[in-house]
Amino acid sequence: MAAPAGQGSSAADRVRVVPVEGADTLFTPAFLAYLVRMHDAFTPRAQALRVERDRVLRRALEQGIMPGPAPESARAAGDWKVPPVPEDLRKPGIEISGPCSITSMFINALNPGPEGERAEGDLDDDEDSAGHRLVDTVRACHNRLAAVNRELGVRRPRAQSRVQDRRRRAAVLHAPRARTAPRRARGDGGRRADPRRHPRHRPHALLPGRAQADRGQGIYFYLPKLEARPSACGTGTSSTRAARPLPFLKTAVIRGIPLVESLPAVWQMDEMLHALGPYAAGLNAARWDLKASIFEFVMADPKSVWPDRFGVDIKTTPFLADIFRRLVAVCLRRGAVPIGGMATALAQQ
Repeated sequence: MAAPAGQGSSAADRVRVVPVEGADTLFTPAFLAYLVRMHDAFTPRAQALRVERDRVLRRALEQGIMPGPAPESARAAGDWKVPPVPEDLRKPGIEISGPCSITSMFINALNPGPEGERAEGDLDDDEDSAGHRLVDTVRACHNRLAAVNRELGVRRPRAQSRVQDRRRRAAVLHAPRARTAPRRARGDGGRRADPRRHPRHRPHALLPGRAQADRGQGIYFYLPKLEARPSACGTGTSSTRAARPLPFLKTAVIRGIPLVESLPAVWQMDEMLHALGPYAAGLNAARWDLKASIFEFVMADPKSVWPDRFGVDIKTTPFLADIFRRLVAVCLRRGAVPIGGMATALAQQ
């Protein structure tokens, strides 16, 4: 973590990293300087977004004013499309999700199953399923790098497993922890740079991302907890700023896929894709977090009764099915890909 900026202070002076195994090879002086520069540039924006998110939620709970459609704009109504989507992301099929800090689980996700079939994608999830300790972040980065370089393996008491070196690999998508997620108060006004919290500014871009770019592989991100155009715009801007000091990223294929997992985002799908600009690829139908978000907005309304969440799905709940049908329609109109179980099912109807 980092102390506030001061006159003549260096990145090494501002960042204090808890000693964990493997951290020294990741948190080099070049990375720390990069982290602090990105932190200073984008933390004020992230803080402003958190304030706005709180305002939207309070307005719903205290005044009964729910999120709704954005004002009609040329961005939503115009005849534009996202850049051509890489073939890796266009293949329908199974996508396995899990934390890649658990080495054996990550290997199993990348390798074929017992019948020889391989998943089309692997969601390397640092958002919901991963631990948020620094040691988890460091281990996950080392595992991603080893997997890209075909060096990942784990030794067990009676066996050893490795990522199989085959020509066709599962497309790996990285889901970083949301920049706008709540964090414990530190009393520093957000001036401490946290290596775990900067999506493209973490070791992922500098090490696994570079290895992927060197092999001609795309660098793909799921973008969790976006709620509206400003948050997506901030992601696009930070991606451009992140690439400037890293020459290998200037020619790399970088794409982002917002997860539609909040009620405000339901109304902002066109706007978010447009805001991502050259980094846009598609939208993901994330039903569990979306259901939690809807409940969060309506829980103060005595007229709203929420059923057992396991009974809320696209077969039994028309409004949920309509949300994901809208997601599919937006993607088809914009040349993007609808990703996720519900989106895949509805796209085939």
